[in-house]
Amino acid sequence: METLLQEKLLSVGSWSLTVAMILGLLVTWILTELLVAALRKGIHRQSRLLNLPDTGRRHSVYLIAKYIIWTVSAGIMLEIVGIHVTVLLAGSAALLVGLGLGIQQIFRDIVSGIILLFEGTVEIGDILQLDNTVAEVAEINLRTSKLLTRDGKSLIVPNHKFITENLVNWSHGNKQPTRFTMTAETSLQVDAARALRLLLSFANEHPDILKDVPDRQPGVRLREMTHEKLTFDLHFWTYQKMEADRIAADIRILFREAIAH
Repeated sequence: METLLQEKLLSVGSWSLTVAMILGLLVTWILTELLVAALRKGIHRQSRLLNLPDTGRRHSVYLIAKYIIWTVSAGIMLEIVGIHVTVLLAGSAALLVGLGLGIQQIFRDIVSGIILLFEGTVEIGDILQLDNTVAEVAEINLRTSKLLTRDGKSLIVPNHKFITENLVNWSHGNKQPTRFTMTAETSLQVDAARALRLLLSFANEHPDILKDVPDRQPGVRLREMTHEKLTFDLHFWTYQKMEADRIAADIRILFREAIAH
């Protein structure tokens, strides 16, 4: 048995790959996969016991632990095949400096990803407004994140954009509604009081707009009056954050049709 384990499968100079090394790699890989799977189930079970609904934060904790486990596992596997990590790092210091200068942006994204996972300022399920694009966070990875836009397209965003650029988080992982504002304009010939009543009635009739919660009811006001037009603001609350533009368009169409008659 010992002879079989020491059987050389590949030799390069003084280094040899043996059957024992292959078995060690397989065992380490399987144990790592089992540990990661157990970690995922453990986090999920603990969250249910503590009644923690924050799936985004749970996912962040899981990803951080997963990266740490696989980093340690990679070091162990290198040691198994006879590659000492400390010697490798010391011998390739100059190469690492050169690579660092060439891939600064990648490191920047990775550091930003770690910050996102630790701070939890952006989580899975959040609705974001980034570069005038509204999208839902589908995945947060170490270097990039995946967003789903309103038209169903996948948007791959480098993580540094969440740290260095202005970002509007409409939900931040909570289940609370968000307030939006719709602007409507009419000519001076339209009765302002009638226009206010129409906008408010259309908002109260829309199925996606909250109207039963006292501090979440729709409201409308005359924002501006010039010698050419009247401008109204309709404020409404909704859980359908990705559909806010559609809701506003529905009301705007009804309002224009009512005003025209």
